[in-house]
Amino acid sequence: MDAPKSPPAAPTPREPIPHDVWSVSAASLFSDWSYEMVLGVLPFFLAFTLAASPFVVGLISGCADFAQSGVQNFAGGAWASGPGRRARGALGYLTTTVGHGLLALAVVWPEVLALRVAAWTGRGSRQPVKKAILANASSTEEQGRSFGLEQAMDSVGAVLGTASAIGLILWGGVGEFREDFALSVLPGIAAVLIFYLVVRDRAGRSSPYRGRRGWVPWADLPPWFRTFLFAEIVFGLGYFNILLALLRVGDELLPAAGGSLSEVVVTALLLYLVYNLIFSGLSYPVGRWADRIPGVGLIIVSFALFAVVDFLLLGFGGVVASVLAFVVAGVQVAVQGVSESSWVGRHMPAESAGSAFGWLGTVQGFAILGGTLLAGALWAYVSAPLAFGLSAAFCLLGAVLLVPLLARPPEPRAARVAQ
Repeated sequence: MDAPKSPPAAPTPREPIPHDVWSVSAASLFSDWSYEMVLGVLPFFLAFTLAASPFVVGLISGCADFAQSGVQNFAGGAWASGPGRRARGALGYLTTTVGHGLLALAVVWPEVLALRVAAWTGRGSRQPVKKAILANASSTEEQGRSFGLEQAMDSVGAVLGTASAIGLILWGGVGEFREDFALSVLPGIAAVLIFYLVVRDRAGRSSPYRGRRGWVPWADLPPWFRTFLFAEIVFGLGYFNILLALLRVGDELLPAAGGSLSEVVVTALLLYLVYNLIFSGLSYPVGRWADRIPGVGLIIVSFALFAVVDFLLLGFGGVVASVLAFVVAGVQVAVQGVSESSWVGRHMPAESAGSAFGWLGTVQGFAILGGTLLAGALWAYVSAPLAFGLSAAFCLLGAVLLVPLLARPPEPRAARVAQ
């Protein structure tokens, strides 16, 4: 007689999302709400109110991104490790909020440059803190879910910020640029309070790391991580800030709109809203995919997707291509942000997570500064098709450089449970 069959094992229940993942994600929502009220209209404020060229728009965006990323290497060490990092993260949120709010007083573009650099320096100082808290709050197997939730709520804030800017322009016209900058302070203050008062960060309070002990020098980084960073550098040379894409679309739309600036700005912001809606809707599912596809495959896809954005912005497809560019860009940024963060969080030791994210942000900042300046200069002084065509080539080369990591992936860090 056959022995009775044992019942199938019950599936292992997924652990609940930790408190710190929810609270950090809520802070991200309000912070993004704040600065996306500014970013969507900023290229038009620069170009049409302050008479700045595409190169100046690229210069300001590139310098801000560079400042954000450059400070992340410092912030990835002592700043993101040990007691007090929650207060330091809240200070970064506050700096971003105040810097963007003061744009309401700017009358020449160098003032915008200084304030954007200050605001993004604050953002860069909090990024490794935020990501280290997320990585340490989550188990090794749930990194993608945690980073996906945080990015999804972050992009919901971007949707709210863009919608707020559209509402103000529809209400009062493009003369409301400055009022929009001033009102952006309100959700920014909410983000500061949530991060400082609601985030618990038990891991940070109990961390044994002090001083620079949480920071890892370049020579001590694992070889696979240096290969990854080199590919990021090459890709970054082809990457440019989304604000340049907004200005590119505005240039395409202005003749069709009969020179109506309000109509052009609202239409471009609606495309930006579509971009953020796609970004928001895909971030959490992509995080779940990143837990099931833990290698660099999704990162390679994201690099190739930005090359598609470049081809759509070449200028040969008209308004339809511009719309598609923002659709693809929304998919691209969702895939890249979550897949990179979860991959680094999964493979770097917990005590080095802040430093790893700092290094990633730093090399991205240096490269993206070069890429944004290159695209802006070629567009302003040579031709837009050359600018976006060269960008596509760098993006595809960066994807190719990641293939060795796809063939020989690194070992994940030792499994750990959530805090």
